[in-house]
Amino acid sequence: MDRNRQPIGVFDSGVGGLTVVNKLRKLLPYENIIFLGDSKRNPYGSRSKEELLQFSREILQFLTEQHVKLVAIGCNTVTASVYDIIRKDVDFPLIGMSRGIRTAQEISVKKKIAVFATEVTIANHAHRRMAEQMDPEIEIIEQACPGIADCVEQGKLTGPEITALLKKYTAPVLASGADTAIFGCTHFPFVQPLFEKLCGDKIVFVDPAHEMSLQTLDVLKKDSLLNPHGMPGYLRLCFTAKAERGAKLAEHLIPANEFTVEEIAL
Repeated sequence: MDRNRQPIGVFDSGVGGLTVVNKLRKLLPYENIIFLGDSKRNPYGSRSKEELLQFSREILQFLTEQHVKLVAIGCNTVTASVYDIIRKDVDFPLIGMSRGIRTAQEISVKKKIAVFATEVTIANHAHRRMAEQMDPEIEIIEQACPGIADCVEQGKLTGPEITALLKKYTAPVLASGADTAIFGCTHFPFVQPLFEKLCGDKIVFVDPAHEMSLQTLDVLKKDSLLNPHGMPGYLRLCFTAKAERGAKLAEHLIPANEFTVEEIAL
């Protein structure tokens, strides 16, 4: 196969990475994309580094067998914990999930930026370290949000359970005086309307998938890998479990007639 026409791979612990896929499709409409959501082993947010390394290597093996030309990791947890290891395992470009710090820095007036993320991502302090390198005056308020990604996986995008969790996690961030917040988990944009309802106009939210899609475009250009075929690319959604539920959640972002869905085993 002509390498330019080979697909881009994207993977996540579940459906969250679909928010990355959505951004990529808008910026790179001619690219073919294969997405893998590891719904069978979701959530990743409380997994050990050893487990995350094993899961990521199995997923990359699958995507390698699909002859991808590049892989974008649509998972903050994997990026924060094992990216520096797994990037050495493959011979194609591997792009880690963007932190969103640059976009947040441009927005924040107070230089007080919150990060809503999984426990593993927060424990890694990756956003804080990057912010310190960019501007020591930036204050990062870290907020772990266990349970949100799981609610999204179950399709609970509204209702008392997800609302109670978000009230619990947004309260200390509002009290901190932060004026900007980064979604440090790709699942969280699915419930952005609820975040915004609880925070009002006090906080502007940043989805790092935008930065990541721009980075992917830059890499494809630099390596002369853009697909020259001027037709809309295909989108193949693969899940390790509950593919039907994954497809229904995908429809919140992407028209159903624009993708195919299948359940696969790793």
